[in-house]
Amino acid sequence: MSITTPATSPAAAATRAASTHIPYRPDIDGLRTVAVLAVVLFHAFPTLLPGGFIGVDVFFVISGYLISSILLRELQHGRFSIAGFYARRVRRIFPSLLAVMLACLAFGWYALFPDEYAQLGKHVGGGASFAANFFYWAQVGYFDTSADTKPLLHLWSLGIEEQFYIVWPAVLALAWRRRANLLLVTALLALLSFALNAAGIAHHATATFYSPLGRAWELLGGVLLACAAHGRPVPARTGGKANLAAGAAMLLLAAGLAFTTPERFPGWRALTPVVAAMLLIGAGPGAWFNRVVLGNRLMVSIGLISYPLYLWHWPLLSFAQIVEGHLPAPRIRVFAVLAAVVLAWLSYQVLERPLRRMRGRRARLQVVLLCVLMAATCLAGGWLYQNEGLPQRAPIRDNLANQKALIIVEDKANAAACKLRYGFASDYEYCLIAWPDRDPSVVLLGDSHAFHVVAGLTDYYKGKGENLLFLGTRHPYWGLPGRDDPYQKATQPMLELALNTPSVKTVVFSTHLKLNTGADAKIYVDAARETYRRFLAAGKRVIVMEDVPILPFDPRTCIKRAGVASSATTTPCAIPRAAWDKEIAEHEVVRKQFEREFPKVEWFRASDALCDERACRAMVDGRLMYRDNNHLSYDGDLRVGEYFRRWARQQRLP
Repeated sequence: MSITTPATSPAAAATRAASTHIPYRPDIDGLRTVAVLAVVLFHAFPTLLPGGFIGVDVFFVISGYLISSILLRELQHGRFSIAGFYARRVRRIFPSLLAVMLACLAFGWYALFPDEYAQLGKHVGGGASFAANFFYWAQVGYFDTSADTKPLLHLWSLGIEEQFYIVWPAVLALAWRRRANLLLVTALLALLSFALNAAGIAHHATATFYSPLGRAWELLGGVLLACAAHGRPVPARTGGKANLAAGAAMLLLAAGLAFTTPERFPGWRALTPVVAAMLLIGAGPGAWFNRVVLGNRLMVSIGLISYPLYLWHWPLLSFAQIVEGHLPAPRIRVFAVLAAVVLAWLSYQVLERPLRRMRGRRARLQVVLLCVLMAATCLAGGWLYQNEGLPQRAPIRDNLANQKALIIVEDKANAAACKLRYGFASDYEYCLIAWPDRDPSVVLLGDSHAFHVVAGLTDYYKGKGENLLFLGTRHPYWGLPGRDDPYQKATQPMLELALNTPSVKTVVFSTHLKLNTGADAKIYVDAARETYRRFLAAGKRVIVMEDVPILPFDPRTCIKRAGVASSATTTPCAIPRAAWDKEIAEHEVVRKQFEREFPKVEWFRASDALCDERACRAMVDGRLMYRDNNHLSYDGDLRVGEYFRRWARQQRLP
């Protein structure tokens, strides 16, 4: 789409091109400073500024205002071009983004384990294709703990912006050509987007957070300002109303930064930063606060590097978290932030400014090269993901066996055959079976803490000629309410299947859930009691596999990172036995009660495979037993299975 009119002379063309630029507002760069520093401080020291993440919402408003102001000027002067718009976006967005992603890939080559590097490759692909928000939408929430180990998580916001700008320029141009009321069109679209946001936050929080449809209203808030201001001169100084608006905006923004929490965000709570940003921009550059505070030289200087600073700060903090295996010390986080400032300044001076000065053919060639580089980076990320993070890289080859322990092992073909046998059609119904063409004689029931012992138990029972069926559940106890948990809803039919299958003689329960003595645990204790009673009454042999210790550290910190000389290694890779005994003290009280109540129930301590009198070890004979702080690795699974074999001989189990 292009709307142009020919110039009568080179001078006229120059005048017309200049007229499409909007007047520079230093206070908006100052507002960028507030936004980026809020986000950086929240990521580095979240307790100091609990609502700092709303700085991203301020950025959305600024972006909507500035870009729409430029588009409206171009439309007014007949200079609007979709190709020209996207060429400017490429020159603005691509240079620093490419530098950050390529730096992440380079660091990952030396420092990241294969599963980490594969995930980074996937997220580079998402960032380079400006679809990062959809990638994270399908995984975990922005505020989840595991989010700290995703170095490109922050690119979700860039994805939303670029998805908005795929559609908005064309919508604006169409409304302009049809002489529609731009304020009315924008307001209606903003209200529709806000309604989706408000309606979705209660039951679809992650989707609402990452959805461009539920976030568009924030950018459209800036568009409303641009439409309202279009054609009006920007006053150099303004009076009391503007000062009052700016003052109220800063108080509102300060309250949002101090008191906004991640729960149910964005939703109605996102109105705080959006309204505050709209008030500040709408107050104009002449308002006292905008002119004196936001417009001062230091604030403007930081605002000029706000985009590369936003890009650099999170990977540095995230890589520090990955290498340390836990929240880095304050001095490390301070150093990461200072390094991000230096890298942002270099990106601005070395990449952004020189490239923006290019004109004519060189500028067009620059756009083509940037697009080719971005496409190549996207493909490289996808290639890394498809090749499982290149496990044969020289820097990490020495610890390859233990790095493989960090990756979940799943027989997908067997799971598909098992689900087909039992007619399981949803994601919440999961099973594995040793021999899919035979009836099961043993059922393993439980959650992920049953899945992480399925290989060892399957080997044991196959050796006895028994066919083990694993049925995945939530809490594997009778009659627990499903409420809004689809996995718990699917659990009851799994229990009934195991109970009512005549060929099943033995049922093994394994779950992360401990049976405690507190009032809140009574519902689970009663449900477990009813479960054991029913299965024993049906003539089944009942075995309860008690859980393995939970580690207070990430087991990957037990593996030396050859590519990072300063990386710490957890030594010893173990916890004191006394700490584990204390953790399960209440569970032991309930277990002894059940032993008296159900003398036929067999109890196997999986922790015996890892614990002696002094310690519970996450690494045994140089092999890692865990893949995260509470799930066994494949080696750990097989070790527990071997101990189960020894225990079974002592119990004389058939």
